[in-house]
Amino acid sequence: MGMRSTEDDGVLGLLLRDLRRQRSLSKQVLAERAGFSLNHLRRIEASEQTPDAETVLHIAQALGLPPAHRQQLVDRATAAGRLRWYDSVPPLPDDARPVLEKVLTGHEPYPAMVTDSCWNIVALNHTMETLMSEVAGHLLAPANFLRIILHPDGLAPHLTNLAQVRYHVMRMLRRWSAITGDERLRELEVSIADLPSGRDAEFSGSADAEFDGSGEADRLLLPIELYREGHLLTFFHIVTSFGERPGTLFSDIPSGPLGGIALESFLPANTETRFLLGSPAPVSPDTGSTSGATQPPPPGHQQHDNERKTS
Repeated sequence: MGMRSTEDDGVLGLLLRDLRRQRSLSKQVLAERAGFSLNHLRRIEASEQTPDAETVLHIAQALGLPPAHRQQLVDRATAAGRLRWYDSVPPLPDDARPVLEKVLTGHEPYPAMVTDSCWNIVALNHTMETLMSEVAGHLLAPANFLRIILHPDGLAPHLTNLAQVRYHVMRMLRRWSAITGDERLRELEVSIADLPSGRDAEFSGSADAEFDGSGEADRLLLPIELYREGHLLTFFHIVTSFGERPGTLFSDIPSGPLGGIALESFLPANTETRFLLGSPAPVSPDTGSTSGATQPPPPGHQQHDNERKTS
């Protein structure tokens, strides 16, 4: 479905494909030699997934390339694999970035990001960056994930269950704002509530009755249904804290060097989403949305969102 890293622009995958063809190897043979699934190799060669340095090394060895040529490809993969980092408050410790980078790249091909105590994005892995590729530029400085997911210039037009996601986001934000007394969270709550897709009136009445009665287990595994490129991707959103959260500059809750920093993972909720993201592993039992195949777009979804102006 075209999940391409913007930093390598697909060139590395094409190089590996040409090297394989020069040696008259089939994809199946090369995949077996490198120890990968055939689907994984296909996605790399089709520039739908940018391989990391270790993956490139395995492929280069399976191709029988000389050491100097292998290193050139590995260096290229290392450069392409650098993640996009944003400023965080407070700044990350010097030794934290390499650790977080390993965690984010280890989640590939599933989306993942690191956020601070106000849900400002600290870093994205490549799959997450691709899913956010059509987010308007004015939402990226600063890049606040809660604002992005609910904003009409962000991910909101792509969500098929926007009302449900919106309700739970606001419920969570209000709860943490009340617990911490953090003025930044209150300001964020007000700014989101003023969005066309996030007015307080939309969280009352039938919305409360529909979503608040779903049960604690359902709230823990809230599906995020994202319609992209003719496919419905369904994720479970899991948050892992590295320190106390919320641990903010303006609260009395103690925090360590990574206080407030969290890993936010988006795990596939069904087999189709796993397949579309390049993982052959089955899901059992199959939960969430029933299909990741081509689906009708959500109401108001624009087929040509790439025409949206960014700043």
